[in-house]
Amino acid sequence: MNDLVYLSELLPEAVAVLTALVLLGVSAAAGAKTGKAVRPGTTMTIALAGILGSLAMLVFGAEWVALDALGRLFKGVILVLGGLAILLPPAKREIAHPGEFHALMLFAIAGLMMAVGTNHLLFLFVALELASLSLYLLAGFPRTRRPAEASLKYFLFGGVSAAFMLFGLSLLYGFAGTALLPELAKKVTVEPASALAMTGLLMVMVGLGFKLAAAPFHYWAPDVYQGAPATSVGLVAAASKVAGLVVAVRLLGIGFRAAGGSAAWGGIEAGWSVWLAVLAAVSILLGNLLALAQTSVRRLLAYSAVANTGYLLVGLCANGSNAFGMSLFYVIVYGLATFGALAVTAAVERDRGTDDRHAFAGLIHRSPMQALCLLVFLASLAGIPPLAGFVGKFGVFSAALKDSAWDSAQGLVWLVALAAMMSAVSLYYYLRILKEAFVSESVDDIACELPPVGHRLAMLLPAAVLVVLGCFPAPLMQAVGRAVAAVLGGP
Repeated sequence: MNDLVYLSELLPEAVAVLTALVLLGVSAAAGAKTGKAVRPGTTMTIALAGILGSLAMLVFGAEWVALDALGRLFKGVILVLGGLAILLPPAKREIAHPGEFHALMLFAIAGLMMAVGTNHLLFLFVALELASLSLYLLAGFPRTRRPAEASLKYFLFGGVSAAFMLFGLSLLYGFAGTALLPELAKKVTVEPASALAMTGLLMVMVGLGFKLAAAPFHYWAPDVYQGAPATSVGLVAAASKVAGLVVAVRLLGIGFRAAGGSAAWGGIEAGWSVWLAVLAAVSILLGNLLALAQTSVRRLLAYSAVANTGYLLVGLCANGSNAFGMSLFYVIVYGLATFGALAVTAAVERDRGTDDRHAFAGLIHRSPMQALCLLVFLASLAGIPPLAGFVGKFGVFSAALKDSAWDSAQGLVWLVALAAMMSAVSLYYYLRILKEAFVSESVDDIACELPPVGHRLAMLLPAAVLVVLGCFPAPLMQAVGRAVAAVLGGP
């Protein structure tokens, strides 16, 4: 394969990176000419043009781009989520240099796209680090104490997780003598219980646990969700989690399918399914229980992210194509719902000066549109029908149980039962916010200042998609299922 073909495979990423460089050039030229930063609306428009250009390369460049189905689909998902994040404007005076800020967002999006579309271990690490370094900077872009603290914690935890991942990848290369996942899978099939391979996999999963905010690798999440700009948090909470799960599916489904073992109650077999089951149970318990104690809605969403990572891992534990597909469907739904909830929280915070749940009091009277969007997002996260969150959770849990029998020791009944029980617990902390918005009386009923057009779109578009996917989930579910089956094979 020559260099031109390699380049053609990265056209969407190339467009994003070139747009980021254009933004840096425009910002530098404006600073040299006027001494002032370029207007945020201008940089947002250029960044969105880059996103649309990348989508065009992905959709209309099919004859050039030799991607697998999974990479093509989730590059599109990341571009959509990244575009929504760019639409969400930073608060006034929060970002002094919007050109550099939006350029970093595009670099992060390019890194995440490269990560979901590769089966090469070294390229995977480089792509994840490009995204991670950009996200660390985005978290601390405002030069104030709280974002700086959030960025420092994010960077320190991320640096340690990157060291674990790189060391684990080096062990996998030493075991297989190749950096390609399909070739690694052939070696694992012959030696499924190799200590070297399983140690390497464990260390890589520690790094991915950080990306996914799985407990106990989640300690950065509450501070980043609360301290970083909402635009940055939207990218971290939605696009980064999507990329992390796709990478996990590729690693486990392609490279280590033969070493899965079993986490079935009474029928445990050594393998990565047991590790993930423990990680899922801890994340579900810790995320939901700590969310109960939060008054800051941003911190609550951070612990909700930990709990939802546990639900996603339940599907991976089943080690089946159908369960992998349902987890990937749910991570899209989760990303949209969490991003939308963050967008509404940012609007309330801008209006009231705080993200405390009491700031949402009387939101239905001050801004009916924001209140109804919040209802859709939180009800979807809670798994209330007929919204897409219910379809996703039900799909993950049923896929994990598909091959199990209730009267036998087989299957993940114990883990699914725990997830379903704690999902019911999560209703309490979501409903407390909705109670404030729809039932509690506000100190004043003065209408909220209308947010910018981009901010309104960042709330309305995800809400509409969640309602439509709740009623008609089949097209996306089938597309994800076909992509997973094409890459991973049969059940």
